[in-house]
Amino acid sequence: MKAMDSNRNIFSFTIVSCNFLYLLFLVLISFSLGCNAVQSDIDCLKSIKNSLEDPLNYLGSTWQFDNHTEGFICKFTGIQCWHPDENKVLSITLPDMGLKVKKIFVSIKNRTKRTMIDGSECSDGIEVNNDPKISKLEKIVTRMSFMELAKATSHFSQDHEIGKGMLGKVYKALVPNGWNVAIKRLNASENLEEEFVSEITILGSLRHQNLVPLIGFCVERDERLLVYKYMPNGNLHEWLHTTDDKAKLLDFPLRVKIAVGVAKALAWLHDGGNFHVVHSNISTQSILLDENFDPKISNFWEATLERQNDMDSSMCLLPLVDSLDFTSYKKDVYRFGVVLLELLTRKESYQLSCSSLNLSSSSFASTLDVDKVLLGQGFDAMILQLLELASNCMKFIPNQRPTMLQVYLTVAAIS
Repeated sequence: MKAMDSNRNIFSFTIVSCNFLYLLFLVLISFSLGCNAVQSDIDCLKSIKNSLEDPLNYLGSTWQFDNHTEGFICKFTGIQCWHPDENKVLSITLPDMGLKVKKIFVSIKNRTKRTMIDGSECSDGIEVNNDPKISKLEKIVTRMSFMELAKATSHFSQDHEIGKGMLGKVYKALVPNGWNVAIKRLNASENLEEEFVSEITILGSLRHQNLVPLIGFCVERDERLLVYKYMPNGNLHEWLHTTDDKAKLLDFPLRVKIAVGVAKALAWLHDGGNFHVVHSNISTQSILLDENFDPKISNFWEATLERQNDMDSSMCLLPLVDSLDFTSYKKDVYRFGVVLLELLTRKESYQLSCSSLNLSSSSFASTLDVDKVLLGQGFDAMILQLLELASNCMKFIPNQRPTMLQVYLTVAAIS
């Protein structure tokens, strides 16, 4: 092991042979210090492969980099990802199969992660925000370059704009690693720092098949951007409320599939994760749909997180509560009931309440308010069961509403 000129802050490690534990140690060092963005995960795996002698072709059979689909590296031998359709490595496990280290170069900058260009690399002199709070956020989600995101959206041109919400405009972009992403550019005129931090800290720390993946964020001067995996089918509200032709494509089994996915995610947030989260803002606008119409919950900027003893220090950026009372959870239950009714009736959420639809009455079996395209297709009995479930979710007294776990089990059984 030989150190080069310390003024250059670069170290070269040369190994001629090693046992498995030392090999694993070097691989982990190479990955943890040299890899910090999604594209870097791919690049670092290439470097690791190139740095190893593999006489038995143990890696060669699966470590192929000619594939550009999302999640392709998750199929590599010894690689575990955060999510099977994200090229973000969680862990590397390489058993001793005759692998030997040739040479590993590890670059170490004088900061913990090189996930964003520094001021000298910005062609227009944009100032980089180096707030200590940002360093904590970098431990959760990759920090990305404003210049790269601006370039990917043609400087946030209208041609790339795909939506506008309460926090700002959303743009579709193709980033250098071949991913399609959705970039939310927060309104600079509003003070949205708390919402920005909440979205990164909560959503960035969670991994579930029915939560939208948060890929990265950007902070430079007054700019605040959030980068998500792009959901090609937009949000559920658009499918239900824009045109009749679009809504007809959502047949009953597909609507139930969406309801099951949303209920599953909420039940997991309430009871199944390492910490308990109340979303507080569930609506058809916050439910995104991927290419298979699997639902992905987004918009965690109003979410509430319960304090845990072993909570990571980065979570201290949030206003935590010591204990979430049952009424907090039951707000999510009520809002899910509204979403369920929107799926069944195609009425807007402001039109839906127990009183307006007479949900509290058993005579609601007439199904007068149900979307007509759903009736007479052999699903009427299941529709009535779901209407009853929606009624229970929307009971006026919170403690009379079911838990989200009970809701999920009921919807899953009906489907």
